[in-house]
Amino acid sequence: MRFLHWLGHELKALLAATLYFLACFLAIMTLKTLLLAQYGIAFSGLTTALVGALVTAKVVIVLDNVQPGFLRRLPQAADVALRTAAYTLATLLLLLVEHAFEIRGESGGFGPAVASVFEHRDTHKVWATVIGVGLAFLGYNAFAVLRRAFGARRIMGAFFARPEAGG
Repeated sequence: MRFLHWLGHELKALLAATLYFLACFLAIMTLKTLLLAQYGIAFSGLTTALVGALVTAKVVIVLDNVQPGFLRRLPQAADVALRTAAYTLATLLLLLVEHAFEIRGESGGFGPAVASVFEHRDTHKVWATVIGVGLAFLGYNAFAVLRRAFGARRIMGAFFARPEAGG
């Protein structure tokens, strides 16, 4: 029974985080589509957004359970800032490697592609994605602090309760 309880808890957390990141990634995808449409460039990243949300959610849930000792002595805002910075930096590195892999043919190999990734015409899309994903991490990490401090039910109640009459 303990295993089933744990599994249910993990699946619920994974579903919530996946839905959050999927909403964020779909917003980023929509903005990219709208911005690229003015240049006649078609963009579709629905599968990427879905897979990315699932992978990101699982990684973030695992990392939520990692609490470096020095963070225990710092305010919660430092935890949010450091986690957001670390996750965003990891995203930047992954996207730059992915981008270098995509342009390796026109750059003469993977090594030269890594060297020229910042000069490529699509680099701005990478930066836009990193900024959007970084903001998604910021929201997730800030909400995680609130959830630990007040509890998920209390927070959800604050958002979905009807306002009191006369208030």
